[in-house]
Amino acid sequence: MTSTKIMVSVKEFATMTGIGQNRVRELCYLSDFPASKEGNRFLIHVEAANEWLRKRAVAKVGVEIASLKRVAP
Repeated sequence: MTSTKIMVSVKEFATMTGIGQNRVRELCYLSDFPASKEGNRFLIHVEAANEWLRKRAVAKVGVEIASLKRVAP
């Protein structure tokens, strides 16, 4: 039996999707992106986030750059 994670870190999600870690972290600040902040890190719900990305791709809707929060390194 394989164990598939329900929630993953920013780094894991970036690796899974091919999106850069900084961009994934910025997406986590969007109110409709399925991520929660646990302590000082974000956890992303894999299925919901994949569906969120799929809907955006189908609708050809980008992310407003102005709505992204800049995160200091």
